[in-house]
Amino acid sequence: MLFLHRVFGYRGVIIFPWLARVFDRCDGRSSPLPPLTKSTKSSQSNIHEIRAKSVTYYQVLTDTRDMPHIRAQTEAVTFLGNQERDRNLYAIPGLDYVAQEDIIPYTSTERTPIEHELFDKFLMHDSETTPNFVPREYLKSWQERHHQWLELSDVAKDVTHQIRVTVIPFYMGSRSAQGVSVHWWRYSIRVENLNPDEPVTLRERHWRIFSLSGTLETVRGKGVVGQEPRLSKEYPAFQYSSHISLSASSGHMWGTFKMEKDDGTFIEVRIPPFNLEYLMNFSYLYRHKLIVRQFHTSSPRHVHPLIWIFLKPALKGVAWLTGRSARKWYRGLPAEKRPIFFQHLNRHKYKYFTIIGAIGSTFGYHYYSHVQISPITGRKRYMLMTEEQLKLMSDLQNEELAKTYAGRMMPENSKQTQLVAKVTKKIISANADLPNVRSTKWSVRVLDSDEKNAFVLPSGDIYATRGMLEIITNEDQLAIVLSHEISHTLLSHSGEKLSYLQLVDFFGIFASLIIWSIFPTDWTSFFVTYLFEQFLTFTNRLPYSRTLEDEADEVGLMLAAKACYDIRESVTFWQKMHEIQEKQELSEFFSTHPASTKRAETLNGKLSWALDIRRQCNCLPLLENINLGLPNFSKTPDKEVLERPLEKKAGLIHHIPVVQNIKNER
Repeated sequence: MLFLHRVFGYRGVIIFPWLARVFDRCDGRSSPLPPLTKSTKSSQSNIHEIRAKSVTYYQVLTDTRDMPHIRAQTEAVTFLGNQERDRNLYAIPGLDYVAQEDIIPYTSTERTPIEHELFDKFLMHDSETTPNFVPREYLKSWQERHHQWLELSDVAKDVTHQIRVTVIPFYMGSRSAQGVSVHWWRYSIRVENLNPDEPVTLRERHWRIFSLSGTLETVRGKGVVGQEPRLSKEYPAFQYSSHISLSASSGHMWGTFKMEKDDGTFIEVRIPPFNLEYLMNFSYLYRHKLIVRQFHTSSPRHVHPLIWIFLKPALKGVAWLTGRSARKWYRGLPAEKRPIFFQHLNRHKYKYFTIIGAIGSTFGYHYYSHVQISPITGRKRYMLMTEEQLKLMSDLQNEELAKTYAGRMMPENSKQTQLVAKVTKKIISANADLPNVRSTKWSVRVLDSDEKNAFVLPSGDIYATRGMLEIITNEDQLAIVLSHEISHTLLSHSGEKLSYLQLVDFFGIFASLIIWSIFPTDWTSFFVTYLFEQFLTFTNRLPYSRTLEDEADEVGLMLAAKACYDIRESVTFWQKMHEIQEKQELSEFFSTHPASTKRAETLNGKLSWALDIRRQCNCLPLLENINLGLPNFSKTPDKEVLERPLEKKAGLIHHIPVVQNIKNER
């Protein structure tokens, strides 16, 4: 179909459509920062949510005669070759992506209505059809060949001061050098003045680039692509493309444009956060028949998550009875028949090895197919639980909490709920660049309980108790607690922990079968099984839980730092918790959580790293005479904590360096 572009006015032809998810952050607002409203379950509202809308975008060919006269870079789609030895950068000229709302159809009687070198290769004239152009076979094969570089999946939009910014990212490919892979993306940005009666000029750009490897890069520069475009009534929009490379397979970007009005005043315009994702995923491999989905062991993903809770005891019982029966059968064999049994095993050993190998390979494939990369930290983990299952379990937990605390939830307008909502709002707003933050519904509740606790369900429902709020002396400490709990949700720790425990339980059931088969009596088998279960608990289950807590502590420190809270209060808080729990606190070896003193010490060691993140976010300086309350293990004076050189790595998240004033366009 032939069309005119509503914004830029060029002539073009649609060659095929894409379905994109549009994350529009500007629905009905124009405030300098995203609004955040607290909510309760009863109101069914949420603290912050950006819903994705499915919108049709079209791949189009642009008339080369119009390109010199429009303020849009539509000259090329760039990508890297597939071959490892191929070091070239390829460009497909004159392509653009146009939303349905920007299409103005028109007709032409010409056999070649637009000038483009690919037009005759892709389309042919047919007077019997409407429209009069039909695709050639070459277009289909071309689209399949370059599908990975052409498909757009996410579109991000935002409006500030009547200036709309639209971003579309594209994966270009990767290159390896000395064993290190570098991934490249192209991103197209359109800047539109929705109030052209008040012209503005784009003077500066300020980018934040976060990589899954843990690096955060800051880039500043004048204008964009060597220009300082003026958005006025004559030219209300400008579009350009640029490129970015990361050492990880994913990340995200966000930033601001500094605009100058004609009266000399400046405004800051948000560049909405957008994901940089590696597109070579399983769905892509399936489309290109590079994997066989028929051989897949992930069907348990669709099983109700509560089934395993009831199935596990039954499987343990079956393992015990099966092992006990095998032991009794063997012990009941006459002495002369036992050699015959071993001869049978020896004759068919390859058959049994094959069966065992097939079972092991199936389990190995299942495990490998369920390994995921943890967001933010980049840690590999086994994940069996799906988002739907976690949501179901969250709903059950919410129902149980509603019954348990019926009539004991603080009202929405109470000081306690208002305080938790205020701090949560600030944390969520400051970390809106993280994909999970944007896609999660957040709600706040305060429970009228003396218990000192706070937690966040996988659904984003945030709970704090009155007892916890009573021991917190300032908003900074509350931010540390909430950031830690929010981190559990962002990292999907509930699903990860349940998945890991199911894996450990599976090995426990298999071990029970062996134990009940080889030990001579039922009492001995039962006692050894009990000892083995305790061994699994203290060597696997509890240490894994403490690892997740450490990870949430570190990510929570980052979330609070980006929200400009005094993260040094994290050390003070955990030292206070140690003093409160000193009498009843269990040894860390027996606990799912690290000891409070150890948490304070660990966080104290990461302060310089987190304070650097805080400075990168242009937060106000902190007073340097704060007392961390750590006479037992804080060997570093406070001033040195602020000024000592940064380590290259701070635990689970790599140190985040800042690169200022990079001249190349990003």
